[in-house]
Amino acid sequence: MDFGLSSFHNLIELAKDGHKVWVTNTAEVESDAPIEYYKSLGITIVDFETSCRESLLRKWIVDNAIDTIINENPRWPIKEMELELDYIGLNTLSGHLETRKLWCRREVEKLGVNVPKLLDEITVPCAVKPRKTTPEQDQVRVVVNESQKEALSYLKEDTYYVEELVSPNIETNLDFVVSGGKYSISYVQSTSGDDYVKYADRKTFWVNDTSYHILSVENRNLTLEAGHKILEWVASLGGSFGGHITGLIKDGKWYFCEINARGEMSNSTPTYVTGSQYLDAMLNGKPQIIGDARNTFYNRLVRALPKEPDSIYPFHLHEKYGVRIPCGLDIIDGEYRVSKQFRDCTPDGIIGIVLMDEEIPEEFFQEIESTSDWYCPR
Repeated sequence: MDFGLSSFHNLIELAKDGHKVWVTNTAEVESDAPIEYYKSLGITIVDFETSCRESLLRKWIVDNAIDTIINENPRWPIKEMELELDYIGLNTLSGHLETRKLWCRREVEKLGVNVPKLLDEITVPCAVKPRKTTPEQDQVRVVVNESQKEALSYLKEDTYYVEELVSPNIETNLDFVVSGGKYSISYVQSTSGDDYVKYADRKTFWVNDTSYHILSVENRNLTLEAGHKILEWVASLGGSFGGHITGLIKDGKWYFCEINARGEMSNSTPTYVTGSQYLDAMLNGKPQIIGDARNTFYNRLVRALPKEPDSIYPFHLHEKYGVRIPCGLDIIDGEYRVSKQFRDCTPDGIIGIVLMDEEIPEEFFQEIESTSDWYCPR
């Protein structure tokens, strides 16, 4: 039996391979979790109270004879529970990659990788980052005007640091897998957002205003050169996990932005391996199994956006055209719609999803747009 805390597509493949799979409920309102969607995929959601209390979760693991835990919560290195089971995920030190942003920046700088200049105070423009993420202080703020600067006056100086805003830039993302002290790179891509001000004001969700592009050969090489340096260090920290490194290219230089040590940061895009292959890769120090399955970004990745928060998603088209299924949905009133868990991320409740596969026929997008209230910018 297997127990997962995230990594959507990995859990689906585990269920397909006959493993018993659970996922914890991370919705603030328990009923908002995509319970019906997970159930339709052969996955069970653990109740909210058990999800949030370590003592109950420990008992639940023992009572259900769980033999494998998949934990990608960087704030909870569950391995320290010291239970007799297989473990996939972050340890305390590798968990710091995402939660201790200033520490991570300093360690990357020691590797000889470019980092943005540190500033003495919040200015316009800049990026304000928490030294250590907490439930109350876990967002990077981009400051591009005076009103945004004034809105951060409540911050205590010892809780954040300020970086020069590397702009204009080409944002790069390098997807990786770490296992057994080794690493594998899955793909690199360019990601662009439409409007800094929207992000700074938190008026939109990252999927809604993001597009994806193949990097030029030159920029791909810059990304990989820095990525290899960083990942040699990341792999040495221990743990078996997936994630991605975000960098910014300006004037022919690559600058480190952050490491997200969680597989679902790619919006749970497919790994193209079976559940049993995933376990082999993560438990036996073979990250190349996953990396080699998607080691170039010739795959197609596109956003799908609803016109209304409750728009019905044409899920049947995934089976018709053989396109891998997305996350972020639930079955509500008998129809596939965006999960209520995510809708409060925007003022209007409209949240997009990411579609990805090695190939997605244009007819798939055309039928989505002609038969439903969803559309796919591409």
